[in-house]
Amino acid sequence: MITQQISATGVKEYTKVARTFESYSLPHTGHKITDPAFGDMLYYEVEDVMIDYGADECLVALPPVTIHSDDAEDLRDAIREYESHGWTCTKPV
Repeated sequence: MITQQISATGVKEYTKVARTFESYSLPHTGHKITDPAFGDMLYYEVEDVMIDYGADECLVALPPVTIHSDDAEDLRDAIREYESHGWTCTKPV
């Protein structure tokens, strides 16, 4: 599962999005991940990887995204953009 935190400069709350993939390759810190949900960003580098061998799961953390806005609705728009590309919101605003 890949996760990413999204915040806005003028909003106290933040949100998190996630996407689950089936893959035979094991990501490592520094690997580049690309997804249409990233918009103008071509990729994000993997910041952290946590492997749970007992559950056969791998959690990949991408760097946080900060939107320059004072409006919580802009965070919700970002969530909708990610969701339109198969991501789920794990912490609603």
